[in-house]
Amino acid sequence: MIKKLTKSELSVLLTQRNKTKYIYDLNVLHNVGNPNLAVTDMYGYCVDNDIIIVSIYCFNGCEVYFEISDFNNLQYIYEEIESTVKKYNEVLFASDSEKLFQNPEFIRLFGKHDIKKQEQYGMFNYEKSKQVDKQIRKLTIEDEMMIYSFEEPIIEFHDNLRSAYETCIKALDKNYVIYGYIDNQTDILGYLIANTFDGQYWDVAFIYVTERARGQGIAKKLARFYADDMNANGYFASYGTPANEISKHVAISAGFEMFSRQYLTKWTSTK
Repeated sequence: MIKKLTKSELSVLLTQRNKTKYIYDLNVLHNVGNPNLAVTDMYGYCVDNDIIIVSIYCFNGCEVYFEISDFNNLQYIYEEIESTVKKYNEVLFASDSEKLFQNPEFIRLFGKHDIKKQEQYGMFNYEKSKQVDKQIRKLTIEDEMMIYSFEEPIIEFHDNLRSAYETCIKALDKNYVIYGYIDNQTDILGYLIANTFDGQYWDVAFIYVTERARGQGIAKKLARFYADDMNANGYFASYGTPANEISKHVAISAGFEMFSRQYLTKWTSTK
């Protein structure tokens, strides 16, 4: 018998199953309703030992996460969520198991999809750094001239240093912080932007190191400084999802550990 779970019931279930594995999902769940969060609603279903998490997005999209041990349950799940999924313009399916998307029953019910792997990393077994890199500090409004003179390419879907400064730091947005790696107190060689929804769970939004400064371990030093600062204040430091293998190496070398591996389809039109 499939049971729908309210947000509070889903929170209890995920916490009991594995709080570390679902730490990101719990953070999203607890911040549903935050205007800066794309997820506008989130709830779940359980059938035997299997769970499904449904996330509704502000752009009229619906994400369905499957954690399935008994594929016979897929028919019950489909009957429960079919009408919900079709209400939205786009749908994305996700699972902790790559095999789900190869299962004939899943393909019959939900279609065949190409998938990509996504991993998330966080700082769990924290040990304070033995040495503090004095070239790294938080950037403030007093660094405006240095920030405005910093040159970098425009990267799609990412804030650059100037825009992050103007919209977050200059605007005194306490949900953002920028750490800069500064050479001779005059030149920024790299920076890390971190943000939060609740002031407790922080995430890396973007790391950038100038081309001439690459290969010196600056990204790792920035990531480690960020982790040190968050832990010193009693916050959780998430690295988030590395954008590529280089970023993944930075996360691991800085001491972050993988806590989630998921397989995701592309956003697909339901119309």
